[in-house]
Amino acid sequence: MEIYTQIISYPALLYGYYRVKESDGAAGIDGVELEDFEEDLQKNITRLNYQLTSGKYKPLPLLAFEKKTLPEWNTKKTTVPKIRLLTIPAVRDRIVQAAALNILEPIIDAELEDESFAYRKGFSRESAARRINLLFNKGYTWLLDADIRKFFDSVDHDILFTRLGSIVNDGKLLELIKNWIQCEYVFNNKKWRQLTGLPLGLVISPILANLYLDKFDEEIAKRGMHLVRFADDFVILTRSKTEAMDALKLTAELLADVKLELNTEKTKISNFNEGFKYLGYIFLNSLIVPAGEKDTSKPVPFNIDNDALLEIERFKEITAKKKEAKIFEQNLQSTLLGQQLLTAIENKGLTLNDFIKNLKPEPLLADEKTGDAAGIEKEPEGETLKEKEEGEIKTAKEIPYEAYAVSVKRTLYIQTQGSELRKEGERFLVIKGETILIDIPALRINQIIIFGTSTISPAVMQYCLTNKILISLLSSYGKYFGKIENAFNKNIEIEQLQYLSNLDELFSLGIAKCVVEAKINNLRTLLQRVIKRRENEGIKQAVDELKKCLSNIETAKNAEQLRGVEGNASAVYFAVYGNAFLKGSGFFTPNFTRTKRPPLDPINSLLSFGYTLLSANIYSTLAALGLNPYVGFFHTIRHGHPALASDLIEEFRHVIDSLVIQVINKSILTRKQFYFVKDDEMPCLLTNEGRKEYIRQFEIKMHRVTTHTPTGKKADYRRCILFQVQQYIKVLKREKEKYEPMRVKF
Repeated sequence: MEIYTQIISYPALLYGYYRVKESDGAAGIDGVELEDFEEDLQKNITRLNYQLTSGKYKPLPLLAFEKKTLPEWNTKKTTVPKIRLLTIPAVRDRIVQAAALNILEPIIDAELEDESFAYRKGFSRESAARRINLLFNKGYTWLLDADIRKFFDSVDHDILFTRLGSIVNDGKLLELIKNWIQCEYVFNNKKWRQLTGLPLGLVISPILANLYLDKFDEEIAKRGMHLVRFADDFVILTRSKTEAMDALKLTAELLADVKLELNTEKTKISNFNEGFKYLGYIFLNSLIVPAGEKDTSKPVPFNIDNDALLEIERFKEITAKKKEAKIFEQNLQSTLLGQQLLTAIENKGLTLNDFIKNLKPEPLLADEKTGDAAGIEKEPEGETLKEKEEGEIKTAKEIPYEAYAVSVKRTLYIQTQGSELRKEGERFLVIKGETILIDIPALRINQIIIFGTSTISPAVMQYCLTNKILISLLSSYGKYFGKIENAFNKNIEIEQLQYLSNLDELFSLGIAKCVVEAKINNLRTLLQRVIKRRENEGIKQAVDELKKCLSNIETAKNAEQLRGVEGNASAVYFAVYGNAFLKGSGFFTPNFTRTKRPPLDPINSLLSFGYTLLSANIYSTLAALGLNPYVGFFHTIRHGHPALASDLIEEFRHVIDSLVIQVINKSILTRKQFYFVKDDEMPCLLTNEGRKEYIRQFEIKMHRVTTHTPTGKKADYRRCILFQVQQYIKVLKREKEKYEPMRVKF
């Protein structure tokens, strides 16, 4: 299949829409906002598909405007405003570009060198800084700090499309991309056309920029030089000043081959002793300090933030002796950056020795009296808590949350696209731009769930891996991608018992029967509660059928027969599940059908998403206690499937099923919180606001105190899960004879 055909398909365009929605953005020249396009999503996507298929698609003119950025210093040491012309494509064009980017990104990325760090998955400003530090430690202490003059305005289209055509043999796609980058733009009420360069603002421009400079990267690497490039800003590290001079000459020649030239005002030869700034960091010998979010090319006061403290802490061992500390201070005095650092320390009333000796970064508390952050509930008091009435839903005011980041006890959900999770002191911060969305104690969190394109700082990653905090990664609309977990959080003894017990068919079958019996019992109880509220003949018959299914469990001779019993019970249950919803809610479905991949209606969407959240909680509990989540006793073991988590979720599925009934029948979620696409193969998804509310209601449900039936204790559902996992370990170790599942009483 041609790449162009893949890009213009309905699913690809719909994906492009979701990707554009994650980034948000203003309307283009036609004034159509994302919300306007979304109002009739299927019709608009279908129209785009038709236009692209029939050859009638033409990109609309770009809306261009000037944006003053950081001040620029000229040779006369005076400031001049630095102007950049930014463009905004129409929403429809951004969607098609995003669809193209999704298909092209892995193809082009495979061609790029590891020296290129911008606009790529798995590469970042931080990883570029780490690469520079690694080269410094290997003795590369000199560098060419270079910048390309007006790079995005100077890209030659013939060179670009020759290179693109060498890896993408698709004439229609090449023509489409050419129409985008040579599109007219409107500036100061006049139309212009750019025949060179890449418009800033196109979704496709960054990856094309990387491809344009790929040959340059390759040639530098062939010469044995060490390049670190971030877009058009790069450094080449060398062992001597002479080699840096050679790199300067070579760079000018290579750039000339692609019709580019160096920005001589921003290009210089430097070394780590003098210090230099790159990508928002200050490099000074082995010290790497963030220069601050509002860094400019003009010298600014040196801010000592928490990251700086941590980096200087590393330097503490080197400067422990007085002689070494004195040499270090002299080196700082000899450079402008070092003088700024010393001035900042002096302003704090400290000497350099005292500062290095007494470094103790202090965490910031959201509440000086309690140390609690907004949105974090108190830890339950176990049996002293009163059990809530079944079906009770708290109001939105009872659990406060930020507009774009939800913080609840034990689980941190990050949904804001483009936000960053950082660690400062002993606290987690969710930040977007200069806004702190949430600030919570790290000790309160035992798992993190990230939706979409949020980033995690290396400090957070290290802390989570060290403290066994599981990080789950989902798409912006809830599709599960994977997890980041500590690979050393293993209990070999327990894992051996898991593997041996899995081979013991009688042992595994015994536990599986207990779990399946509890699942069917819990589903039957849920239906009985529905009948108690209102009569329904279909549900009554299902309750009787489920009772028969219960009687068939004991006669099952193996796991396959037991799965047949469980599958039949699920079919009986879901056949009437749609009757649990009020007729006036718009969700009453007498002939409900369970669809999973993908969920095709709101009820299935809520069920699937809820099971994903519940599974993440069970998985994190299993991993924290040293169990292998992929070795179970009931579900078939297969590659990439956490069978044990799937086993243990069975006795808790009623939690999600009842939650879905509650949020619909109480009108907490309505049809406005869903995207409806009339296509048999496309999922029905929650809107951003709908997903936030559903997650919040999920957490309220998980916090609800109930009776843990095997022990009789009062506990919230998360503790019930913990108790069940602990009990399973005892059964594995043969410290307990029989597994007792979590049963719900009518």
